[in-house]
Amino acid sequence: MKERTSLGEAILTHWRENCPQMVRDLEKDNRLELAVFAAQEKTGDLLYELVSVRKMDYQVAWELAAQEWALPQSGDLPPETSLSTSSRNRRPRLRRATSG
Repeated sequence: MKERTSLGEAILTHWRENCPQMVRDLEKDNRLELAVFAAQEKTGDLLYELVSVRKMDYQVAWELAAQEWALPQSGDLPPETSLSTSSRNRRPRLRRATSG
């Protein structure tokens, strides 16, 4: 099994507090660990891209990266995870900032 980091713990804590139905659905489908790990890895990759490659300030990069997992869309979760959200209730995708 892949290891959950402190970032993964923070993601799970946030989801349990703010998205309890999503967590219950993921647990029911035995996909919670996979979803947390995917969000953890995606966040780490995005932070690397923003800070190391695009030379963005860490705090700004962290705020952008955290928005990616704070309220995930069903398309952001691993396959075979179904959530009961309609397309009209989905939050708009963020455009990643680029340094000039």
